[in-house]
Amino acid sequence: MVLQSLIHRARPFLPSEAVLQQHSDLRARLLLADDFGAWAGLRDRVIASLPHPDFYVREDDERAFFDTHTEPEGQTLGVFAHGELVAYAMVGFPARGSEAQNLGRTIGLSAAQQGRVAHLSSCMVVPAWRGHGLQRVLLAARLALAQARGRPVCLAMVSLHNHFSRHNLLRQGLHIAWTGTIDGLQRHVAMIDLEHGLHFDPADEILLHSDDFVALRDAAASGYACICEVRGASGVRLRYVRHLHHDRVPW
Repeated sequence: MVLQSLIHRARPFLPSEAVLQQHSDLRARLLLADDFGAWAGLRDRVIASLPHPDFYVREDDERAFFDTHTEPEGQTLGVFAHGELVAYAMVGFPARGSEAQNLGRTIGLSAAQQGRVAHLSSCMVVPAWRGHGLQRVLLAARLALAQARGRPVCLAMVSLHNHFSRHNLLRQGLHIAWTGTIDGLQRHVAMIDLEHGLHFDPADEILLHSDDFVALRDAAASGYACICEVRGASGVRLRYVRHLHHDRVPW
């Protein structure tokens, strides 16, 4: 008999007053078109502070990227301290019929599944506010926004070098569903299905070094999904387990 398990679902979204109550000087709201300047300025500060240039590669047209993450195509949640934007997180809802711009197509989801996809597109926190759990709070908030929009299949693209973001995604219940090259960059695509979770066989697992692109790519292509990290003297390794398709394709 094959043992089965189910990755936990994300925690429910709470109003910003409850989530951020430990920081009474923080407020959260959805960004509007007039917030573009503050958003762009925050990105300048954060990108300049990144330890590796591959962590985040700017979009060719940042104004268009911002516009596609405000209503009706998406939403951007901003966190303010004393009126200054200190963090943001974006969720996009790719239009049905725009498969070329849907990460679901990249990882092999069916056309029907692609219509249920939300993109967890970008999240940044200024250096002074790191270490306060804002990334995790904003991830939970975006999952709730996606579910409320009827987009329970949430996908996020992350650099292989960005161990911090990958750690946060895995900790929140996402798994690495695909690894490969997107626009010339080596990327993971992390995924969570908020309605069905991930069924897998815990007895069939492999451990792979986090910087072994070929091995990680081949594992995902062979039907394995990464569900957690294992840290030790040999560095960071990723735990892959064989996922079980059941009656859904491919997840």
